[in-house]
Amino acid sequence: MTIRRSHRLCGVAAAAVLLLAACGGDEDDSPPDPEQAIPVPEHEADDSVRLPIGLVSPEGHSVNAPISEDGQVEIQEEAGSVQQTEVARTAPFGCDDTVSVIATVPMVTDDPAQAAVEFLLQDQHYHHGEPAFRNPLAISDELEVETVAVDGDVVTVELSGQPAVRSTCESWQIYTQLDATARAATGADRSEILLDGEPLTISLGIDVGEVPVTLQRVTEVLR
Repeated sequence: MTIRRSHRLCGVAAAAVLLLAACGGDEDDSPPDPEQAIPVPEHEADDSVRLPIGLVSPEGHSVNAPISEDGQVEIQEEAGSVQQTEVARTAPFGCDDTVSVIATVPMVTDDPAQAAVEFLLQDQHYHHGEPAFRNPLAISDELEVETVAVDGDVVTVELSGQPAVRSTCESWQIYTQLDATARAATGADRSEILLDGEPLTISLGIDVGEVPVTLQRVTEVLR
């Protein structure tokens, strides 16, 4: 399945509509299948969908809001302010960061996976909320998505342009943002992120290995 380029994001600039959906309980209390933890976003009757967007978690987020194996997030009493907007979170990677997958407000698009990656790249704000989720991809003005294709359990994202990277830690962050966004938007088990036909990791100077970072669905938030 190839998902072609689409710009039907409700006719509003992506940066202006990154409002996050509050995280609620799940009717199904059973643990998510570890090989298919994130379901494909469903279209509503009006073809609207909440796009899953991968943002770097606030500092200390995994300590202040730990997530259990069954997807329960327990906000620590001493944590202070914690945004409760995640629908999924990665395991730690790179410089001991995590990426939180949050959901946008509903928007109309016929290509949710393509739109989710475009949304992430078109976002002009580095910080979102307090404590802040971060989008290091916001500074990559020349990076564009060409296609998103799903073949079996693999989603391939074709990019063009040039990423703006300021550190090795940031290289890991933007790669994992793209990986988590593409997988959450399609339900794929793993991703291939390409830049002008070559693995993005070459341009970023990182080695992500063959095993994808764990991406776990949030089923319930507890205080």
